[in-house]
Amino acid sequence: MTDTSVRIDGNRLSLPGGATVRFIRTLRLPETGTHPLPPGLGEFPVRRVADYAGSVPEEWRARGGVMLPVYLREAMWLSFAGTREPAALQVGVGKVCAVSGRPWSDRLSRDPQNYVVLPRQPWLDGINSGTGTVRQFVAVPLGMGASVEGQVTGEEVWGGVQLQAFTLNDTELARWREEERRRAETARRAARPGGALGAPAPASAPAAPGAA
Repeated sequence: MTDTSVRIDGNRLSLPGGATVRFIRTLRLPETGTHPLPPGLGEFPVRRVADYAGSVPEEWRARGGVMLPVYLREAMWLSFAGTREPAALQVGVGKVCAVSGRPWSDRLSRDPQNYVVLPRQPWLDGINSGTGTVRQFVAVPLGMGASVEGQVTGEEVWGGVQLQAFTLNDTELARWREEERRRAETARRAARPGGALGAPAPASAPAAPGAA
């Protein structure tokens, strides 16, 4: 049976399929110009909205999920781990896809690609700006037109970060595991002394006496 629950493990968010996400604190850079990627400055704490039902807005209680305490002067990037098997992870900000920079869709798309491939991609620095650069994940007040959601969709309704993970179906997962098993077996054989991929070529046998 597939686990569809989302769990908090320390400051990690564990998604269905085993992928984990950490929210890394970093410096908020100026909005203008192009800058090198800033360093990680520790993890943002992750808390369940339900645990603070008496102090969060009603809209938050209705949607549930988790929350992060982010100052306006801070930014973040996302760190991925937790799975060795292929998975597709969608990342949204205010229901705008961070990978494509387009409005959110619950369906995976290759053109434009709206997901990151795990575990191949270990992090995501920000939102695709369409120019070979990214815009940082930052906190902004809704209703001022400063959010990516407002600039892309013309509305500011959702806010926040949306995450959705997809694992391979049973058939494709079995096929991938078999390919990995064969690849590992080939590597083991090649590493053995005298293995098939590094063994000296056999010498020609001498001709039998009297042979032409």
